[in-house]
Amino acid sequence: MNAFAAMSRPVPLEATDVSRAILSPRIRLAAAVLTVSTATAVAGTLLTAPGAAAAPAGIVRQETARDAVPFPKDAELVSAGRTGFLARTGEAFFWTGYDGTVTQLPGTGYSGADGADTVVHATGNDTYTLRDMGTDAEPLVVTTPGALRGVIGTTLLMARADGLHLVDGKGGEAVSRAVTGLPAGATGVESVDAGSFTVLHGDDTLYLVDAAKAAAVTHAVTHNSILGFESVVSSPTHLGWGDYNSADTERHFHLRDVRTGVTESLNATGSGPVLSPEWLAYSGNSATDPAARPLTLRSLEDGRVLQVLDRATAIRVDADGAFVVRGTLAREDGVYRVTVGADGTPAVQLLASAGRIPDLAVTREVTPRTADFGGPSDRVRMAWELSQPASARLTLTHTATGRQRVMDSYSSGTAHEFSWSSGNSLYEMADYAGEYTWTMTAKERYAVGAPVERTGSLTVNRPPVHRDHDANGHDDVLVRDSAGQLSAYEGKQLSYGGPHTEPDSTVLGTGWNTYTLMAAPGDLGGTAADDVVGRDRDGVLWLHRGEAQKLLPRTRIGGGWQVYNKITGGSDLNGDGRGDLLATDTSGVLWAYFSTGDAARPFEPRRKVGGGWQVYNLLTAAGNLAGAPGGDLLARDTSGVLWLYLGKGDGTFTARRKVGGGWQRFTHIAPLREQNVNEWRFGRTGLFAIGPDGSRYYPNRGHVDGVFAPPVDLAPKTGSTFTTAF
Repeated sequence: MNAFAAMSRPVPLEATDVSRAILSPRIRLAAAVLTVSTATAVAGTLLTAPGAAAAPAGIVRQETARDAVPFPKDAELVSAGRTGFLARTGEAFFWTGYDGTVTQLPGTGYSGADGADTVVHATGNDTYTLRDMGTDAEPLVVTTPGALRGVIGTTLLMARADGLHLVDGKGGEAVSRAVTGLPAGATGVESVDAGSFTVLHGDDTLYLVDAAKAAAVTHAVTHNSILGFESVVSSPTHLGWGDYNSADTERHFHLRDVRTGVTESLNATGSGPVLSPEWLAYSGNSATDPAARPLTLRSLEDGRVLQVLDRATAIRVDADGAFVVRGTLAREDGVYRVTVGADGTPAVQLLASAGRIPDLAVTREVTPRTADFGGPSDRVRMAWELSQPASARLTLTHTATGRQRVMDSYSSGTAHEFSWSSGNSLYEMADYAGEYTWTMTAKERYAVGAPVERTGSLTVNRPPVHRDHDANGHDDVLVRDSAGQLSAYEGKQLSYGGPHTEPDSTVLGTGWNTYTLMAAPGDLGGTAADDVVGRDRDGVLWLHRGEAQKLLPRTRIGGGWQVYNKITGGSDLNGDGRGDLLATDTSGVLWAYFSTGDAARPFEPRRKVGGGWQVYNLLTAAGNLAGAPGGDLLARDTSGVLWLYLGKGDGTFTARRKVGGGWQRFTHIAPLREQNVNEWRFGRTGLFAIGPDGSRYYPNRGHVDGVFAPPVDLAPKTGSTFTTAF
């Protein structure tokens, strides 16, 4: 990672911590001054580090004779060198030695060099002061044109109009070396390490520059990201880069051994990859928790993986090839030095402590006992305040059915609010009425500790809705499939024509193939839940009363119903507020059965409506379609023409009105009330029509003549699975 780029990001100032630091006498404010021209010379050294690792065998925590020096909680690790590391809080920079001394640096605008004790102070007018924090050497002032892109040892990496230059300010004589092997205009430095850096030019070319030779080697690479390369890192032996594949929505990391040309694609998608001579280090990819960001080490020799710290937010490499990491172990936040022994055991030493991270806790909560959902815009609010930034998830479980709704908070801070909607969205089924249990689970932002859970219960109340067979506040279409399973499909999902997944449903029961005719006349027994009737093969009509998300065992209404070849229900034919039943016999006579409101005797004796109905092969009692006094009836004739009969409110109908032709393509037609609150037709009853070629929704215009608007082709192709719909 480019330490120079990292240190340029602002961090809030916490001056009280830095002002208490020890001002080391090693800093000499007097400086030797050198002015650097653009003349070139050959110079430079390559930093190397020992240490290959074997199989992991646990973690050793190294203790020191002294207490760890305090470290500001909001400080940012900038670079790590031979004798200490550079950090900043806001605009204030300080150097912490591995011996515990802390030196506050005067002024602002510092850069660091991983693997070296050099800090560079940019003072303006192309002037830079180089200080060796590990010795008593006098500072060196270098004046050189260009923009500083990074620091390698005691060498400045400068971008100029004619390309990149390495300006060496060591040894009493400053020289500038132009980097060779780069195309014109290639000054986009992606990463800087102790002995090399990378340059990106174009969409698919990375240049690895050996700082000792000031020469670039071209590497053609590929990526699958519209955002280009991510997390480019390098060492004298390896080149790494990440990309984001928008097709599979995953991040990948590619590692190339520049000596052999072999490239691996790794599941190393965490942040902050850094290369040492022996290891690739990054933050992320917890084996147990995707939210965690542990320090992960991968051997460049044999691919072995170690997970060391619980969390890592910044990773640097010191002069010995060890990793200096701002992170957390056992809830102690600070700066750690991580090494791997010859036996493969990682060792961790706390260099500076930012203190213990407090345990996550809930400080305030808003959890109602009831949720009254009476309209499509009703919502219930549940909220929690946490002691520190965390993620939060709310899981609501319907007690009777086990159906769950899971909601994640969009906040990454301490306040989390969940808004539970009565209607939810067009894309998903609304939640049931009844008893719920809830669980709120909060996890720290980097999952370094155990999650916090709160539990409770509440009751969802919904007023009764006609044709709502699962008590979720929305009317349903009942569907029997080829296996005999009866399900309730929410109307608002079926009537929405946009791209969405196959609609969800509530299974009301199985074994419904025993019935040859079925209808949903409404609430026949005064329980506020709509009921279903079915005629079996022996001509017996049975009643299944509705109760929440199920239908109760059947009770016998009566026999002799084999004389009918069509039944339909749901329209209020006589204006008493209850849905009634219509049936046509084999001779073509239409009969009306008015409901009584008594489940023991659900229908009055039949009344003759009229003859001649043998010309129709499909009937649908659609409710009130156009504002007439009573419930209406739709009938399709054998030529495919659909006709509308408006109810008078006394059990009879007006003369038929032609709706239109072509309806022979459908096998079933069911009433469907509009549920889209953004549309002018909300609350009107349209038609859901299905057939072998798919399904359509016909919106209701609300006019007696031309009652239906042009149809909407629906995404779910239900004709092959729905054998009955009503």
